[in-house]
Amino acid sequence: MLRRVQPEVGVWYENAEQETLFEVVSIDDDSGTLALQYFDGELEEIELEAFLQLRLKVIDQPEDWSGPYEIDQEDRDDHEFTGVGNEHDNEYFPFDDFESGGVRVYDDY
Repeated sequence: MLRRVQPEVGVWYENAEQETLFEVVSIDDDSGTLALQYFDGELEEIELEAFLQLRLKVIDQPEDWSGPYEIDQEDRDDHEFTGVGNEHDNEYFPFDDFESGGVRVYDDY
């Protein structure tokens, strides 16, 4: 369902008219602008009013992480690139022994 949505940092949207996927990466309240990063990696700054006029649908983050990195299928299947078959080889997995209590993200807002 397409509807007028408010921008949120970190949320992915689909522009139905242009058939593009993008994420809002920053909002500047002082200037009234947003920074968008498209699935192909392109960055764009637009006015808040222009964003509000777009026909958008909120979507889940795309599963294909390689969109903005221009990685061919051949490279994705390369064992050296993915580290497949080398689970305990620190050359490919240098943080195997690293224990984390989770990821913490801090925002200045």
